[in-house]
Amino acid sequence: MNNKQVRYAFILAYSKEYPISTLAEITKVSRSGYYKWLKRDGESSLDKKDEEMIPFILKIFNDHKGTYGRKRIKLALENEYQIKVNEKRVSRLIRKYGLQCKIRRKRFKRFPQPHGKIPNILERNFRANKPGIKFAVDITYMDVKKGNQKWMYLCSIKDLFNGEIVAYSIGTSQEIALVHRALNELQKKGFAKGAILHSDQGFQFTNPAYMKRLKDMGITQSMSRRGNCWDNACIENFFGHLKSEMYHFTNPKTVIEVHNAVDTYMNYYNNKRIQIKLKMSPVQYRLRAAV
Repeated sequence: MNNKQVRYAFILAYSKEYPISTLAEITKVSRSGYYKWLKRDGESSLDKKDEEMIPFILKIFNDHKGTYGRKRIKLALENEYQIKVNEKRVSRLIRKYGLQCKIRRKRFKRFPQPHGKIPNILERNFRANKPGIKFAVDITYMDVKKGNQKWMYLCSIKDLFNGEIVAYSIGTSQEIALVHRALNELQKKGFAKGAILHSDQGFQFTNPAYMKRLKDMGITQSMSRRGNCWDNACIENFFGHLKSEMYHFTNPKTVIEVHNAVDTYMNYYNNKRIQIKLKMSPVQYRLRAAV
């Protein structure tokens, strides 16, 4: 809340649930100032339907630490509270109350490595008609603010059926062992015989030990073209969300805190965070499809 008008609107939204004096103390405004605003602007600018909806929008926005925009708020209103609302109306209300969604930062791409004759089987077809047949894998880094270790590395495997992160591993090195640990988790989860696992041309994915491991697991390897980041955009998109949103939930500084923050975000991303194209979370979508 960065101005008094937004604070007064917050008090109005929650005035039926909590005493005005308590809300005024929380928002650090005076009761007299609030009542003056209410007489001047509040009642005339906020109709009854808006007044009823604002508490739900504020709760959704705060629960997701400001990472939800109008589309996800609209879906959350429908999914969690069975409130049908026009997206334009949600947009108008979040603008009015200053609820600005956090913008994701752009991520720099690693320089690709040569990969021989491994084909690009996926060909940017990021859709799958059932779980366990198409996956994407990649590695990203996260900075560590305290301690001798400067970076943590995350290897994630994404199921393209529902966008769920089905396996991941975290470590202080981006060597091939990091990828093998993620593959161990994928093996526990299970997948279809001959399932496709797509990657970029990072050195881990051109390593002969990695190629042999996929062959032994019965997985078909697919690889992006040289210098073409869009060929693996589906997993890059996830890393963009993680780096933008995870730090709004917590502020990890040490190796252990970063590790815990990733675990927490993975649970949130898979089980709670609405994906616009699915209109629900990845796990909810998978379970509904199974039924």
